[in-house]
Amino acid sequence: MVTTAAPAAQIAPSPGLGQGEILGHLGAGGAALVVTVVLVLGVKAAGKGKPLPWTLALFLGALAATLYAAAGGIWSTPADLIGTLLAALGVGGSGGPLGNVGMGAAACCIAAVLYWKKLTLKQVAIWGFVMAYVAGRAGGIWGVFASVVASFAKVLGV
Repeated sequence: MVTTAAPAAQIAPSPGLGQGEILGHLGAGGAALVVTVVLVLGVKAAGKGKPLPWTLALFLGALAATLYAAAGGIWSTPADLIGTLLAALGVGGSGGPLGNVGMGAAACCIAAVLYWKKLTLKQVAIWGFVMAYVAGRAGGIWGVFASVVASFAKVLGV
């Protein structure tokens, strides 16, 4: 008597890692949520976690801005507020109360604040957020910074 085994069921390949998504598919809104939670918890670390290093807080703040822009919807509100404030000051345009101040000048000023002002981790993350917004519009070396952050966002599956 000959019996044949049933064909083995094929398991679909796991999506994500093959497309470069290390954490699986997060989506833009999900990635923005994850980075925000990490920032909020990491700047006031309690429990087993240690506070974020200064440079990581800065990078995650910038990454959050990039992810917020990609997510759109309610996530774009902080960037809209930053844009409105800068436009009211005439930054990136002409004819404001500060005269003709380009985004490159704003990026240089933010870099100076980050370098010479003693800031808490929360403040560093917030300035990183603002820096990403400004750097993305400033061009030059600041645009390189913005593109590095955007490239990292793609690794997260956005």
